Amino acid sequence: MKPIEQLPENFCADEENAWTLPASYYTQPSVFAYEKEKIFADSWICVAHRSELAEPNDYVTREIIGESIVVLRDREGVLRAFYNVCPHRGHQLLSGSGRARNVITCPYHAWTFKLDGELALARNCDNVPNFDKSKASLVPVKVEEYAGFVFINMNPEAGTVEAQLPGLEARLRAACPVVDRLHLGARFVTETPANWKSIVDNYMECYHCGPAHPGFSDSVQVDKYTHTLHGNWTLQFGLAKSSEKSFKLDDSIKDPSFSGFWAWPCTMFNVPPGGDFMTVIYEFPASAEVTLQHYEIYFLNKELTEAQQKLVEWYRDVFRPEDLRLVESVQRGLKSRGYRGQGRIMVDRQRSGISEHGIVHFHRKVAKEYEAG
Repeated sequence: MKPIEQLPENFCADEENAWTLPASYYTQPSVFAYEKEKIFADSWICVAHRSELAEPNDYVTREIIGESIVVLRDREGVLRAFYNVCPHRGHQLLSGSGRARNVITCPYHAWTFKLDGELALARNCDNVPNFDKSKASLVPVKVEEYAGFVFINMNPEAGTVEAQLPGLEARLRAACPVVDRLHLGARFVTETPANWKSIVDNYMECYHCGPAHPGFSDSVQVDKYTHTLHGNWTLQFGLAKSSEKSFKLDDSIKDPSFSGFWAWPCTMFNVPPGGDFMTVIYEFPASAEVTLQHYEIYFLNKELTEAQQKLVEWYRDVFRPEDLRLVESVQRGLKSRGYRGQGRIMVDRQRSGISEHGIVHFHRKVAKEYEAG
């Protein structure tokens, strides 16, 4: 396996003269192996909206960096998360999402566990010498509800989500005051053949909006578009207008706008005009060149109106494929002998709506993870 190409000291420190991370950082398994442990096993990762875990016994499973995680609400209403693996022989316990029984039973040898992770029964254990039930519980994962969403962290010593993303909850709630009352309206799942950083790069600039998103560009005033940087999260904000190509705005919406929040390392929360629904991009890295993505749309109502259904279809059939084609093509191009290894990041003096200073901010953060390592 090739060694990781070292980054120069203070990489991307000069914002207006910055170049991207080397192509190898998007393709090498050794880079991904490092980032698995240094970034993803030691960060709060958003996995679901609270509505999917609203009732006792509700559960979801998620696949992140090769780990299956089960998140559930126990019978007393406590939110919990565990590695989705039986301590006996390693079989996975649950799949998909839904409503768990009052105990979790392993499909392999029928060991059963309470929803707090404690072993309830291991068949024949009374006849096994020195069997210690206290050493056969499920291994917990830190979990926290934050800003209407559920986050997990594989580091048992991790602090709070707010400590990782200070100030994000207040700004997100200001943009979408009804975030707690939203419900999942649609979910599109893709195994995207692209590195997770390629997907973040694409989100962190609107330089591509005009050429690649004609529908979205027709609904946002790019000349009044801003991207502000807040440490581990950023906010893209744009004034909106009605468009026949994407968003048809109700006249009741005053001062319509878009708010797009990126949260370290790889979750994107989008609040469209009106502030009464959201889209969220969850990235769950699988390998150096594959990222499992959940693209989810949330509305206040559970039964979608005809207008909402048409909007879902626009996201599914038009807007989402536009971005998927971009990042998949970039991933292929980064491996071409015709690519010079790094690309100039287009940061203008005005930090305008098409400036790529968000990418510089992100690459500087990634580089610091390598400095600290």
